[in-house]
Amino acid sequence: MTLQKLLQIEAELRKAYFERDEEVHGSIVALLARQHVLLLGPPGTAKSQLVEDLCARIGGNYFSWLLTKFSTPEELFGPISLKALEQDKYTRIITGKLPEAHIAFIDEVWKGSSSILNTLLRIVNERKFDNNGAPVKVPLQSLFGASNELPESGELSALYDRFLLRFMTQYIASPQNFVNMLASQPSLRIP
Repeated sequence: MTLQKLLQIEAELRKAYFERDEEVHGSIVALLARQHVLLLGPPGTAKSQLVEDLCARIGGNYFSWLLTKFSTPEELFGPISLKALEQDKYTRIITGKLPEAHIAFIDEVWKGSSSILNTLLRIVNERKFDNNGAPVKVPLQSLFGASNELPESGELSALYDRFLLRFMTQYIASPQNFVNMLASQPSLRIP
């Protein structure tokens, strides 16, 4: 993708997302630098919508998931192949999952189990995923994480440190910008 196209995408997103210039610019920079972005803020501040909109414009394999305390590694990294298990191999079927993504978005990033977060750490840090004991290179360009809160324990600090670009999103402060945002969304207009 050319620099001109990225600048065009940035301009479009700045018009669509009021009071989100830093987040938009930082996201473009992250994609160019192959770094990761953390968006912290209350619900309803367009964190996930911004990332989804950006990724739709960029293209490539996109993976998105909302983590909960009940999320399993299979949801992000793929199910275990039963045929491979019959041959004493522990191989995941990664088709359509995070290890094949160019851009990934993980909502509520701190809510995952330690097995999910440790695997995620290796993917974001080394761009590798262990499948049947062999490291597989992943095409991940950037991981976008979102949360309504900071991580609670020190064991998450390693993953937190991998998000070199961090933004605190807030509700739209300007009443006029809020009205403009509502007017720009056809589905939100009052008849």
